[in-house]
Amino acid sequence: MEAQLRIVFTKILTVTDVKKGLAVPSSILSLFPPFNGGHKVTFPVVSGTSRWTLDCTTRKMGYYKKPVLSGKPWLRFATANKLQVGDRFTLYEVPDQGGSSYYRVEVGREIHFFGIPDWGANAMGHQGLLRQPTTPYGAELALTLAPPNVE
Repeated sequence: MEAQLRIVFTKILTVTDVKKGLAVPSSILSLFPPFNGGHKVTFPVVSGTSRWTLDCTTRKMGYYKKPVLSGKPWLRFATANKLQVGDRFTLYEVPDQGGSSYYRVEVGREIHFFGIPDWGANAMGHQGLLRQPTTPYGAELALTLAPPNVE
């Protein structure tokens, strides 16, 4: 039985994330293996049944570290997994029985319901309103969910 997963971060991928490197929130750097004074850490991840090694790098100078999963390991991972703009990338930390942990990656494709992106509960707007900002034709679609009218 797999131990309790902890989400490290999740992100909807951009063109830069897919083609160059995945920008990582600075606030989660402490959840990665220690950098030990350096600006790069390499760590293994599991994606499906495959094992990968990814590099997380930070700036060498300056206050804002700007961490990125980058380099050839990231580009190989992105290509092999056919990552696309708009995919949801989620990195999990999974504790194992020995007291250490490993990382797991899941990438999900966005599902469209009548042209509206649906990520489950996150698709619900305020007061049950689903909203797609624009369609390819520039129109706006708004749906309000209500209980069925049963008499």
